[in-house]
Amino acid sequence: MKTTSWPGAMRLLAWALSMLALLCVNACGGGGGGFPIPGTTSPPAGLHYERNAVVYTLGRQITPNVPSSSGGQILRYVVRPALPDGLQIDTTTGVISGTPKVVAAPTRYAVTGINFVGSVTTGVLIEVRAKAAPPVNLSFENQDAVYITGQPIPPNHPSVDGGDVGSFAVQPALPDGLTMDPVTGVISGTPGRVAARASFTVTASNSAGSTSAVLQIEVRDPPLVAPSSLRYQQPNALYATGRPITPNLPSSTGGPITNFFATPSLPLGLSIDTATGVISGTPQGTSAATDYTVTGSNAAGAVSATVSIAVVLPGTGVPVGGMSSARTNHTATLLNSGQVLVAGGYNDIDTLASALLYVPGTGQPTTTGSMSTTRFFHTATLLQDGRVLVAGGEDLGGAFRSSAEIYNPATGQWSSAGAMSVARSGHTATLLADGRVLVAGGTSGSFLASAELFDPATGQWTATGTMNAARSVFTATLLPDGRVLVAGGTNGSPLAAAEVYQPATGQWTATAAMIAARLTHTATLLPDGTVLVTGGNGGAAGGGSLATAERYDPATGAWTATGAMSAGRTGATATLLDDGRVLSAGGYDSSGTTLASTEVYDAASGQWTRTGAMIQPRYFHTATLLTNGNVLIVGGADDRASLATAEVRLP
Repeated sequence: MKTTSWPGAMRLLAWALSMLALLCVNACGGGGGGFPIPGTTSPPAGLHYERNAVVYTLGRQITPNVPSSSGGQILRYVVRPALPDGLQIDTTTGVISGTPKVVAAPTRYAVTGINFVGSVTTGVLIEVRAKAAPPVNLSFENQDAVYITGQPIPPNHPSVDGGDVGSFAVQPALPDGLTMDPVTGVISGTPGRVAARASFTVTASNSAGSTSAVLQIEVRDPPLVAPSSLRYQQPNALYATGRPITPNLPSSTGGPITNFFATPSLPLGLSIDTATGVISGTPQGTSAATDYTVTGSNAAGAVSATVSIAVVLPGTGVPVGGMSSARTNHTATLLNSGQVLVAGGYNDIDTLASALLYVPGTGQPTTTGSMSTTRFFHTATLLQDGRVLVAGGEDLGGAFRSSAEIYNPATGQWSSAGAMSVARSGHTATLLADGRVLVAGGTSGSFLASAELFDPATGQWTATGTMNAARSVFTATLLPDGRVLVAGGTNGSPLAAAEVYQPATGQWTATAAMIAARLTHTATLLPDGTVLVTGGNGGAAGGGSLATAERYDPATGAWTATGAMSAGRTGATATLLDDGRVLSAGGYDSSGTTLASTEVYDAASGQWTRTGAMIQPRYFHTATLLTNGNVLIVGGADDRASLATAEVRLP
């Protein structure tokens, strides 16, 4: 948990004392009889932003992100850590604005609103990309609304993921008296006359694309219609103490809800906005999973929803629904919907073609369409349009795959994506800035140096430059400038060699070799643009599983040793967390023992800190950062067999 530095704390204390002095002048006497400052008799609550998760474009002015809150009036806003260069927060209004000057990895920023009585904190997830990302997953607080003539409607706020929205538009025109703000997408106004139930398509757009949502709106004369349904984005929520949660937003149908309340009282540090129903805050203590009944009402009636909330200590693992089949050497891909697609792998007996979806809101997996081909040691790449490209792999019989296929989340089905020029297993697949996918190396019985590109726009594979060294089970990392760094792997012996691919020319250039040769290691792009490489197998000469770590600086092309892990790890995972730290989990050590231990790397200090162990040891599992900042760990193997279990970790 991050804490305020001593100088920072002193500055905050000085500000609070100065405000207290002002309060005393105005309210404690000062020659004319005291009076309270409006809005400061209760602590603020329910703080959240129009965009709680947003992707901005380098060098393009952002749409101001405006906060809202309930409770007492907020007098000052602070944010930790500092926003990406070029962005700033207005300390009086809380509005985030500016023009990003640097590329920034997804990071959750804690924004705190303060008044004399207390404070409230919310989390805002911000990413800055070199190329614009399209908006996705547009929805509204009230998707099926019934309004009453002559009565102002509760503003209907949109929720949208992905890239920053440039404009909103609606077709056909909204009923008389209702308008939509083209910048924020908020629908407001007072209906002027009765209108039959009709569909309205709202489109959120930017230079990279658009996403749409269909609203049903009806306008009636009084009497008021009762709300008919209520649900939350996260009906089963798992939070960590001391960390701002992603605001949990409600949606409803029927008549507009004017008042919300929850029973029993929410965990300490969390609150519900009585006007909007948004659950937000920072949990202050642990609590077992508890069902809370949220009731939304208006003058005509009420409706309820159940939200389960558990609060645990950071570094804790919580079991979630297991798979119907054990699997290892599979892939896991975070979809734009927030679900996680798990595909392929093997279960010690069979190679798998099956796939499933983990739904963070329930923690339970659901089946989805199976691939046409069984495969493990394949790759899975999220394309810019939200589909997933799976390529290559092999089966337990030793047959290597050249085929590729694409998963469409809208239908849950797979379709052919043609075939690569050569069968590959243990290769890499990297999404380039222009939307193409670079596939490199691997093995098909002999080690490969060839590389090829898949273009989703045409569905075609084309050859590109050949690597300087054939290699398999290596890493490939997209650098902030659009180049791709590959490092390590094996061509029969562990490699230290590294090289860089330039998409503009299609050529590979050798760069400095790593300090240690390693294969089945991990590579993570850090927020400062350097690449952290950890663990892996160094072979007999390297002592087996490695605990060492090193960082690559793209600006200098040099590798620098950094703090070593507490244990050698081969087949482990490394996950970049929202706060910029890296979680390393599991793997096996030099003795061949499977590990349950985990540890976290702090880029600022270059040191690792042990954190809570996984529920069970595992290697060749997957670890996926969820949209709420938690990490989903699925499958893998232990010292005896492949695993069907899964858990969510709160880093």
